[in-house]
Amino acid sequence: MNNVSKKINSSQKPMNSLGETTNEDSSKIRICVMLSAVLCMISTVAFDKSKDLGGYAFPMFGLMAVCGVVVYLYINKKLNSRNAVYIILLAGFLIRLNYVLYTPLSETVRVRQHDVYKFGGEVGHSAYIEHFYNNGYKLPDFDPVTKAQFYQPPLNHFIEALWMRILTTFGMSYTRAIGSLMFLPLFYSTCCMLVSERIFSKVNLNNSGKVIALSIIAFHPTFIILSGSINNDILSILFMLLSVYAAIVWYKESTMKNILFIALYLGLGMMTKVSAALTAFPIALLFAEKLFYEKKKIYSKIGQYAAFAGVCLPLGLWFPVRNAIKYKMPLVYVPRLSDTSDQYIGFRSVGERLFGMADHPFRNPFLNKIANGDEYFEYNPFVSLIKTSLFGEYNYSDSGDFVVSLCKILLFVNIIMILLSIVGMIYCTVRKSAYLDRVEKIFFVFFDIVLLGYFIKFVFDFPHTCSMDIRYVTPSIVLGAMFIGMGYEQIKSDYRENETLLKVMKYSVSGLTAAFGLFSTLVYILIGG
Repeated sequence: MNNVSKKINSSQKPMNSLGETTNEDSSKIRICVMLSAVLCMISTVAFDKSKDLGGYAFPMFGLMAVCGVVVYLYINKKLNSRNAVYIILLAGFLIRLNYVLYTPLSETVRVRQHDVYKFGGEVGHSAYIEHFYNNGYKLPDFDPVTKAQFYQPPLNHFIEALWMRILTTFGMSYTRAIGSLMFLPLFYSTCCMLVSERIFSKVNLNNSGKVIALSIIAFHPTFIILSGSINNDILSILFMLLSVYAAIVWYKESTMKNILFIALYLGLGMMTKVSAALTAFPIALLFAEKLFYEKKKIYSKIGQYAAFAGVCLPLGLWFPVRNAIKYKMPLVYVPRLSDTSDQYIGFRSVGERLFGMADHPFRNPFLNKIANGDEYFEYNPFVSLIKTSLFGEYNYSDSGDFVVSLCKILLFVNIIMILLSIVGMIYCTVRKSAYLDRVEKIFFVFFDIVLLGYFIKFVFDFPHTCSMDIRYVTPSIVLGAMFIGMGYEQIKSDYRENETLLKVMKYSVSGLTAAFGLFSTLVYILIGG
């Protein structure tokens, strides 16, 4: 292909930040996936979330041990990129586990959950899960629009019902099995870290840049919150990230096996949540580029694309097509709240919503809601993205003034990090990159544009405060982290002789990343106290 430059000599094995070949590193990450699954299963048995867990000592001692290991390695000058990656992954898992253990979930108690409602009811994700649990995993035999959340594709709910059935079959109480559902999103969120690491490695992001990017994902509040959320958000996000990774693998090595992995991940993502189809747009660009520049292999490519469609479309579309035929439900159906809802913000103008800052929106670090005693409901989608990326739609004021102060600092650091990600994306796009060729640049930037465009359309189609949540476009966080790390390494390479600039950049970017991780960790430990 005339637009792809070989970044690494063909006689060399591509090396990552662990100082190993990509294949060896992949094996270690697969081990991490299996270890995470084992730890989640052990936690399911060891911790009874239906009772007071009293201090969550295990993850806290684990985090302290991680700090001790970091200090030891630093003193002995052994704290390199290889060690840092595994330390970050372990710490990321422990902070997620800590969050899951102190977040209650039972038949009647639901803390920081979206549209779950009470178990034993008729609507919500809880009722959807219990439908499969109580009815032999049969699909609902009624119009799904008549009961909240039953319009959603069933994969996540089916898995959770199966998980509960396994646990109760082996003697676990129904109440405890409900609480143990949270160990599934814990595993998915942990896997999001691991897949992000694979994406960074696949674009040759190494050394400090990779450590910075991975640290952001490991300690990012969105992934912490979603690690305890039993709705279908985090599983769909995981499949979206897997689709991105598989697409980059296929772009570099366009085999039938690799394209079938894209089809599998994308199809399963759409079987979890239809919005996972957003990943199809940048993937389609890769497909078109290969077809255009590899004309000698056109029949081979058409065969691959046919196989892709043969796997992806049935997996991803069978449920909405079934409902469209059987119940006349639109293929892309999302229920809309009433305009009489107290969260309705459609009366505000487009200009006011996109650019309105007159109400000092960052005075309160949390999402503004009249129900929380605020003067208005949040209406600016960009302000909402920033806030919900840190605290969801929740308010942590009850945790005390100290926690609120930490939240305000975290908000300030987050805004700077977002600006850094934009600068990194622009810099890596306009400059000749050591990491991305022209097509890969278009792929990632276009994916970011698709996510942002979808979000803007969504918040205007559904003009309510609850619609402006980062959980609808969470993969943008991974892209932002990647561009921060990539921009950091690219500038280091371009200005290697400017020691002053490099020193300033090193301490500022590393310091901001460390501050982001530290304050995020403190907030999400202390709100459980």
